[in-house]
Amino acid sequence: MPRANYMTISANETVQQMFDEFVARRGLTKTVALSDMLELYMLAKDEQLYLELKHKYLNSEAIKHELSKKDKGGDIMKEFIIMRLSNDKTSQGGQHDGEKTMQIYLADQETRGYTWFSTNALYAGMARDKVKKFNNAINHGEKISIVFTISKASGSTHEIAYKADILEIRSSRQPETLPTIDYPSIWHGEEATIWIKIENLQSEDVLKTNMFKFVESGEDLQDVINVKSQFAFGYITLK
Repeated sequence: MPRANYMTISANETVQQMFDEFVARRGLTKTVALSDMLELYMLAKDEQLYLELKHKYLNSEAIKHELSKKDKGGDIMKEFIIMRLSNDKTSQGGQHDGEKTMQIYLADQETRGYTWFSTNALYAGMARDKVKKFNNAINHGEKISIVFTISKASGSTHEIAYKADILEIRSSRQPETLPTIDYPSIWHGEEATIWIKIENLQSEDVLKTNMFKFVESGEDLQDVINVKSQFAFGYITLK
């Protein structure tokens, strides 16, 4: 049985060799190059049908509806924070996979309506201008979101599984403890370079990785996750 998201393409041997060298010299992956080729083929053959299918498979109407919602008097920003969850250690020396970690945060959120999520995914913390940008937007009533994917190492797919609204971001160059204990007790006392106060943490089934690209590089989120699998924390925007 063929694997999902894989296809076999037969081509002249010389063309295959040329293609191999071409992508290598351009610093591309075959997956990205072939995806571009398939899209260009559909666009050239039938632009109207291509656009119709693009809307269908990117679920564009659903995402437009999501982004049109108002919250606290402001619009949702088009930039999201994304966090990939793997196995995480507790302050007591235990370990939880990504799904269990989210369940712990969900339970803690129930106690007060919000919780603080922590991570050392960026060893020197978030850039100061990025923290300032997000916090200023929040203070002006804009809705900032963080989405979570759960790695295959944690028994899941790399798809977006959870989403939350951000209330505040704290970041430092060196790991620090949070002044409060408004986060799960099993992590009390831990130090982190990034602390994010969140609310409305819930499972997510509208937003998909194939809708996004990374803000800085423009790379396709789904390709980076499935092919490179290199990121743990980043900033994404709609394609």
